[in-house]
Formats: sequence, C-alpha cells, structure tokens
Amino acid sequence: MARPSVTAERREEILDAFAHCVARDGVEGASLQQVADAAGLARALLRHHLGNREDMILALAERFCRQSLEEMDELIALLPKKKRLEKLIAVLFTAAYASSNQELQVAGALVNAAASRPILKKMLRRWYDGFEDLVAEELRTAYPAAKPAAVAEVATAIVGMAFSVDSLTPLGKVDDIFRRSGRAALRVAATLEN
Repeated sequence: MARPSVTAERREEILDAFAHCVARDGVEGASLQQVADAAGLARALLRHHLGNREDMILALAERFCRQSLEEMDELIALLPKKKRLEKLIAVLFTAAYASSNQELQVAGALVNAAASRPILKKMLRRWYDGFEDLVAEELRTAYPAAKPAAVAEVATAIVGMAFSVDSLTPLGKVDDIFRRSGRAALRVAATLEN
C-alpha cells in the first residue's frame, strides 16, 4: 500500500518556517538554509515541496493574502445587523485584533519585497484592494446616499489608518493610539453623511 502524500503538510511546515524567518530577517535576509533548519528538513526538500526561492516567496504571499482576507470575511459575517460600521471600526482599531507580531512583520517584509517583484506587487495590490473593497461595502451600507468617489476615499483613509496603527503594535502599550485612531476613523466615516 502506498504511503499517503505528505506534500501539503510539508508545504505548510515550510511556509510556517519561512514566515518565521521572513518576520525576523526580511525576505532578502531569510536564507534557504535558515528556512530548512527552522522546518527541520533538508534544504533539498524545500525545492521539492515549494520550488525555488521566488516560488517560496509567492507561496508565502498567496497564503498570507488568502488567510488575511478570509479572516476579514469572517469578521464581516459576524457583524451585527445594526451599527455594523461602528462595530467593524471598533474591531479594526483594537490592539487585541491586530495581527500577530509575526504577521505584521511578514506583511511589511512582503510589501517591501514587492518593489522589485512585479508578480508579488500585483498579488499584494489585489489583497489590499480586496481589503479596501470590504470596508467600502460596509461604508455604502451605512451611508447609501454617499457618492461612490467619497466612499472610496473614506475606505482608503480607514484602511490606511488601520494598517498604520497595526504597524505600531510592536512598540507596545498602543491601546490609546488604537482608541484615538478608531474615533478618528468614525469621524472620517461621518463625512459621508454630507
């Protein structure tokens, strides 16, 4: 009887190890040997399960984007019928909701690496646009009379603020910054009433 394939499991182990190394050393600083060591695998198995270094970077980015948008979809699905936007902003601007330090570091490293990688740039831009679209949809629901251009601008502002505040999480003691930013996001959203 043939042994079941462990490729999917190994792939996830390698991506976990790669994410750890990227969070610590950046995309360029994470060597394949470091990844192999962190995964507890021979370096040759990295290529066998994920391909070359660029393939690994794209696989990590694809997983990050997919998981991030799935989490956002789950959050949207759990919003109450009333005051949905207020609840969404409350969650987005809560330090407890902020991505783990490793996820923040991986996101930053991938964005930095995208400057010289057109495929990665396109992938991350789709991820960002998807995130912004989810926020814009909630804004349209809360302010149905708002002009589409204004909704797009406010969605961009809120997402930008959320990402900016998230990036400060490693500094610690950021609860006040999150609270003030959440209130500011609500003020920006309220401009759509006009």
